[in-house]
Amino acid sequence: MNDQKQTTGKVALTYGTLLGVLSIIQAVILYITNSLLDQNWITAVIGFAIMIGMIVYGQKVYKNGNGGYMSFKEALKVGVGIAITGALIAAVYNFIFLTFIEPGLVDQIVEKQREAMIEQSPNMTDAQIEQGLAMASNFARPWVQSSFQIVGGIFFGFIISLISGLVLKKENPYQD
Repeated sequence: MNDQKQTTGKVALTYGTLLGVLSIIQAVILYITNSLLDQNWITAVIGFAIMIGMIVYGQKVYKNGNGGYMSFKEALKVGVGIAITGALIAAVYNFIFLTFIEPGLVDQIVEKQREAMIEQSPNMTDAQIEQGLAMASNFARPWVQSSFQIVGGIFFGFIISLISGLVLKKENPYQD
């Protein structure tokens, strides 16, 4: 018999790593299909579905590994741990990708922003466009994108963990 209890750290690391790898696979598929600059809501939904799936599944694994019990605090620890691990792995990949593999992509992002600004607001002056692009260029830098990816992953991971933790929690009546 296996009486070994699951730990929050082990589950978070395992499923967080899987979340990070799946996020990288999604990014690579977008890159291979030349869809990185043309992402739409479907891409975002797929990313969120992957995150939700890994967090909920990780919480279920933790709960099953602990006799069917999981406190709300443990659910949050597991879920946020998965989100942090996955976000860090994906952000490191994103930084490496934008810095070394495809450094010209940042310029392509800024140019796409220029086209969108001209299309949406044809009456903008060149000075206004350049000012907007300067700001967009700052946000398109690899370290800024990676930072936002980490913060966003933690934020959404917390929200998902909060909701799924409330649904999946089951207090152990034999524990003090």
